[in-house]
Amino acid sequence: MTSIATRLWRNIRLCCWALPLVCGMRAAPPSGITPILDAQGRPMNVIILYADDMGWGDLGVQGHVFCKTPAIDHLAATGLRFTQFYVTAPICSPSRAGLMTGRIQNRYGMHKLINDSMDRAVGFHHVPTDEPLLPRVLKNAGYRTAHIGKWHISFVGRKGEPTPADYGYDHTLLLQGRRNGSYWNTNWTRDGQPVSTKGRWSAEVYVDEAIRFIEEKPNQPFFINLWSFAPHQEVFCAPKYKAMYADRSEFEQYFYGTITQMDEQYGRLLRYLDEHGLTDRTIVIFSSDNGPEPHLIPWSGRARGSTGGLCGGKHYLYDGGIRVPGIIRWPGLTKPGTVTREIAWTADILATVAASTHSESTLSRKLDGIDLRPALAGGSLTRKQPLYWEFNGGVHLSDGTQGFAPGLALREGRWKFHCTPTYDQIELYDLDIDMNEKWNMKAVYPDVVSHLLAEVKALHTDVNGPYSKSAHNWNPMMTHQAKVLGDHSASEN
Repeated sequence: MTSIATRLWRNIRLCCWALPLVCGMRAAPPSGITPILDAQGRPMNVIILYADDMGWGDLGVQGHVFCKTPAIDHLAATGLRFTQFYVTAPICSPSRAGLMTGRIQNRYGMHKLINDSMDRAVGFHHVPTDEPLLPRVLKNAGYRTAHIGKWHISFVGRKGEPTPADYGYDHTLLLQGRRNGSYWNTNWTRDGQPVSTKGRWSAEVYVDEAIRFIEEKPNQPFFINLWSFAPHQEVFCAPKYKAMYADRSEFEQYFYGTITQMDEQYGRLLRYLDEHGLTDRTIVIFSSDNGPEPHLIPWSGRARGSTGGLCGGKHYLYDGGIRVPGIIRWPGLTKPGTVTREIAWTADILATVAASTHSESTLSRKLDGIDLRPALAGGSLTRKQPLYWEFNGGVHLSDGTQGFAPGLALREGRWKFHCTPTYDQIELYDLDIDMNEKWNMKAVYPDVVSHLLAEVKALHTDVNGPYSKSAHNWNPMMTHQAKVLGDHSASEN
């Protein structure tokens, strides 16, 4: 009887939420699709807080000895923290595309940045709008959807370019700043119209906009994708946050002050949820787009991010470039203060949302992620395929050397495997005992090498199939398109 009563009550609550649909107040989700529901049958909201170039070690809860991040530390204390959480690429645009689509972005030909300031040098033009898309899935499930902050997945405002609405967003406030201009006195576009926030810090603007969006229609479930520019260089912060690190170098004062200033605003948003009775029905996800900018890169400026001892950093497929903080608070599912060693990545977010809204059958293409709810509830995850990356990075360092990592990588269980696109320069690491990727064990475990090399070859072939070529969205302003096409073709053979 208890089970029957519980189902009956859940259906009553869902009907109460759905009543405005009958009255024509908002469009009904397609048949069978529902919002994410809590144990009482109430729709749950979703907020993603996505940092920029924040390292795995750049939080107090991740073990940083002096960086002050009380809000995110509290989020971890009230939710679940992954110690092995990854992104799909070691640089901005491809990583963000992987989060948005739930797919390895190389599947649709995306290899490099999409950057307005490099419009004549970037070949790939925008994420294809026919890909599965996180905001579209949630919009179809009855959510109002907003994107606030950095964009970086298309050339916004150009003729013929897709708009954020084409990706499933009802509302946007997009950051248009450059370097330290992205932190103070910056320019924005709100739903396509220019907006200036002269005399204001961007950290405050992000959160003001999020709260305003929530308050516009408080009775409808919302999805807010808040992509902060912090702590991407050239970091800049208010004097009081810089002063918190007065005993550090000036570059560190700016870098950690920037993180703390943004953390304080995250805290303001989380307190708003508390004060308005929204915390127990709002899923909050925190992560970063890639690892920290290496200090020896000439343009790193004030960047002083920490990988927490992981090898490499941004631009590299070693874990310092792709393993990032991963915190999820899902009321009713996650247990406060849980820490898990289950391996997860940002491509799992869309898969989890699609499963939770019963939307899997509506997706246009196969996802590379899986439903995280078993891990969020304290259990284990089972994957049909390993985590796989491809990125031909490598950067010139200020000491005159060339930073390099093999262009393909794979994570399966305890093993991390690297090789080049021609399947040589093999590296094998046991991350259970060597999280820093220092000891190449390929000679010790030849059977493991053979197995993982076969996995890499199969995934490399699959990911770089015909669609990855036909889905290229090439920049019409590209002056050397043929050369880039040649470069991409060479990297995929």
